[in-house]
Amino acid sequence: MVKKSLAAMAVVGALAVPTVAQAAQAAPAAPSSAAVADVRLAWAGAGKVRISWTEPAGRENSIFLKTAGQTERIGVTSATAPNELIVPISALKPSHDPASTARIYVEDPSTAGASSAAFDRYVRGETALAPMMTAGALQWQFAPDTATDTTPNDPLDVSDPGRIQPRLLRSDAGRCESVSLPATTGLSGTVPRQPGAYTADLVLANEWGESKLASVRVRTSSTTFSTPAAGVYGGRLTMSGAISLQELAHTGPGECTLPPGMNGLGGREMVLHGRNSATSPWYVIGVAKTDAQGKYTFVIANTGAREYRAVLKESAGAGLANYQSISTPKVTRAIPQVIEARFVEPEIALGQQPNATVVVAPYGSHQVALQFKNASGQWQGLMYRTLVGGGAESGPFAFNRVGTHQFRWWVAASTGSTGLPVDAGYTYPFTLTVR
Repeated sequence: MVKKSLAAMAVVGALAVPTVAQAAQAAPAAPSSAAVADVRLAWAGAGKVRISWTEPAGRENSIFLKTAGQTERIGVTSATAPNELIVPISALKPSHDPASTARIYVEDPSTAGASSAAFDRYVRGETALAPMMTAGALQWQFAPDTATDTTPNDPLDVSDPGRIQPRLLRSDAGRCESVSLPATTGLSGTVPRQPGAYTADLVLANEWGESKLASVRVRTSSTTFSTPAAGVYGGRLTMSGAISLQELAHTGPGECTLPPGMNGLGGREMVLHGRNSATSPWYVIGVAKTDAQGKYTFVIANTGAREYRAVLKESAGAGLANYQSISTPKVTRAIPQVIEARFVEPEIALGQQPNATVVVAPYGSHQVALQFKNASGQWQGLMYRTLVGGGAESGPFAFNRVGTHQFRWWVAASTGSTGLPVDAGYTYPFTLTVR
């Protein structure tokens, strides 16, 4: 075990057992007089262990790996060979169990054998990870390994810490591209923003080989967004859209594509942004969640004309992460809200003077104009008035035309209570009957 090493998934890329190794065989019972002695273990370069022993006379030796409840022959040396055997670490069965220990047993056909000191073969396995996405960069951090070294200072303990290396698989024009980032001895690191979707394997390497601690699939995203071109000031605006996620798919030998990912579309946080002009900064108006199909809806009050956009926030967790995506901006205008537009007396006698009234929002002090539809079907202006708190009256005026006539108020452009512009507009038509 690495002294104070990192600390649980299968060992990656184990080396082959020597050709002299045989399948698990029980070691013969040891004779009464021992000849093999002083079995020692030492590293013989990266990924290899040297097993050595002493013996008074040259004999053929069998070398066994003894673990709890199992003995397996891992090599044989001839009578003329040196009293040593170099084996790959795979022959010693690296384990994710820190409590799993082993010994090497060396014997010959005619005399007793001897065992090495106990040693562990621990390498941390699959480990929980809660990644984060920050400005497109994947940030990862593991908790410290809580494993206890059950064979402290054994012959194969080393002081070098393990190293974690992010290994990426991404698509380059439909072909798979593998990228290895620099390894770190720490428990945290960052994968810089990549040009598209990718898979990041976080691989730990220590003296006992490699182990994939965790894997994160990072997906690209896109967001659609629609909103009405205009709405009544103070009324409700319904805006909607949908998100899509694209993740890396290994579709064949050397082929990596980016099909839409259907998993994880629901429950994504969407943010509605607004800004007052094409050059002003964006600000947050509201938030919503996507449904299982990735659809979302915002319902807000129309407080004046402004630009809107929908933003899918970047997120990460449970082996998945996604980039932020921003919809195309859309402008929604505002028209005056008509509270009231009528005559105080909608029916009058010929010679009586009518009085029209109007109340509109925003409740400002902008201009309005009373219009009527003449015999040619054209709207004709009669008078201007200035609103007071959003209301105005025409006052009595002469109108000596028998019959029923249509009127309306024109309302000048104004500014809402939040400072956003409201376009000019018209009230609904209303009638006056002269008898």
